[in-house]
Amino acid sequence: MSTVIIVGGPAGTGKTTVAELLAKHFNDCPFVEGDALHPQANIDKMSAGQPLTDDDRWGWLQNLSEVAAQKAVESPQKVCIASCSMLKKVYRDHIKKSAHHVDPLLKFKFVFLWTTYEELMQRVSSRAGHFMKLDMVRSQYDIMEIPKEQELIANGGDSLDVDTSGRTPQEITSGVIADIGI
Repeated sequence: MSTVIIVGGPAGTGKTTVAELLAKHFNDCPFVEGDALHPQANIDKMSAGQPLTDDDRWGWLQNLSEVAAQKAVESPQKVCIASCSMLKKVYRDHIKKSAHHVDPLLKFKFVFLWTTYEELMQRVSSRAGHFMKLDMVRSQYDIMEIPKEQELIANGGDSLDVDTSGRTPQEITSGVIADIGI
């Protein structure tokens, strides 16, 4: 059975770094950087400081889901790691439904990284050359839906809720590996 692990959360939580570390842990399994799959219209909008709407995200989330699912099915490890903001539960649900035709038995696991707004602002302000603008961090923070009780792996769900405050990427990754259940 193939599994896609999606590492998400608002900008500045360390999605890409943690996802890359997880890919190494799973014997250098495929890694998909969700930002690389945004259509140009989304990149242009974010580069202009405009937050994406739900309508801007649906096609991008579907593409990410299908690409990651195909890579998981084709990889010797039967695992693919992807990074993607997946800020709302409805986005995570859309990701799961979008790849059903690739492999009906495919499993998704979601690792939702979050921290305080102040820490996000500090982290994002130190980035150079990224299309995510500081004023858009607030919009992501305001709409994020941290997985609730029934969604959590500990309660039979498919998600981890990971507070990244004051933790290194290596510490976060070790905790995810211990808790992810694969």
